Amino acid sequence: MTDDFKISTPSPFGCIQTNRLVLRIPRLDDSADVFAIHGNPETNRHNPAGPMKDLVEAKERITGWIRDWADDGIGYWRVTELDGAQVIGVSGVRVMEWSGRQVLNLYYRYGPAAWGKGYATEVASEAIEVAQEYFPELPVIARTRPTNLSSMKVAERVGLVRRLDLDTNEHVVFASWWRT
Repeated sequence: MTDDFKISTPSPFGCIQTNRLVLRIPRLDDSADVFAIHGNPETNRHNPAGPMKDLVEAKERITGWIRDWADDGIGYWRVTELDGAQVIGVSGVRVMEWSGRQVLNLYYRYGPAAWGKGYATEVASEAIEVAQEYFPELPVIARTRPTNLSSMKVAERVGLVRRLDLDTNEHVVFASWWRT
């Protein structure tokens, strides 16, 4: 059991270890760490909604992420270094709708201390591998703001392709594949 949600069929992807990182389903007791990342103005430079306001908002967001795992068996992970306990980021894929179809949204947000170490690319690669194994029928997309060049580079590094036809006024979109 993860917090208040039972995951009916435990996901084989709920806890993964890479060469440098541990990726696991977030818990409500991760709220302070998640707020430290998502409440930081530096990590929200490209987010028009701005940083999280407080721990209540962090808990609400984590509750949604836990629900994604319970409903779909896949979602966003909380990320720690292999030898550390502090959450350095949140990343993964979750089911959502984009441009009239169901997709897997690739997400990555890390605290400034984790920037420049290749963590976003490492976890995004793992997330795409998991997505292709668990949901091969769904394309993976990365939506970013046109000014977020670092995010665009991560999307390209993990093999997503720029899709002008999927852009909106607010988002630039990269996708693993997309059949119309």
